[in-house]
Amino acid sequence: MKPAATSKEEILAICRDLIHRQGGTALNVREVAAACGISVGTVYNYFGSKSDLVGAAVESVWYDIFRCADGGVAFATTKDCVQWLFQRLAYGNAQYPGFFTLHSVSFLRSDRPDARQRMQKVWDHIIQMLCRVLQRDPDIRADAFDADFTPEQFADLLFSLMLSAQLRNRYDAAPVLQLVERTLY
Repeated sequence: MKPAATSKEEILAICRDLIHRQGGTALNVREVAAACGISVGTVYNYFGSKSDLVGAAVESVWYDIFRCADGGVAFATTKDCVQWLFQRLAYGNAQYPGFFTLHSVSFLRSDRPDARQRMQKVWDHIIQMLCRVLQRDPDIRADAFDADFTPEQFADLLFSLMLSAQLRNRYDAAPVLQLVERTLY
């Protein structure tokens, strides 16, 4: 018998495993409690409601997929960063089949502002990382950005293209890399 989950992080790790094996729609408090070896009441000690649990689990999956320990510092160029993002999309699709479509679309349309806020927090983190990389990239032309076309706008565009590729299950970064090359270098 495996030891009981004794922290919020351990519960979220088990939730990620359940999402990996069964998909996000199967996530419920009783199943999480059973998989963790704890009571339903203990789950509620960490998460005030099923919505809180699901929101935290989904946020945890997004962070697992797009975790960048150094905040993007290791990316020498924007092209490196874009390539990494597409690799992470492919990883996320393999590790959590159906997750992107199910959760991003359902949370955007749902009446759960907490879930949307959690997802938006992760998305903002990715966009901020892209901005930092764009601002540090030594290969970008000096005149690539101005007051009418900012690194923030380009990062938002790159992120939108990434989400579009994800919705279509296309993880080839080449078209986006060509856009980056033609626009910035």
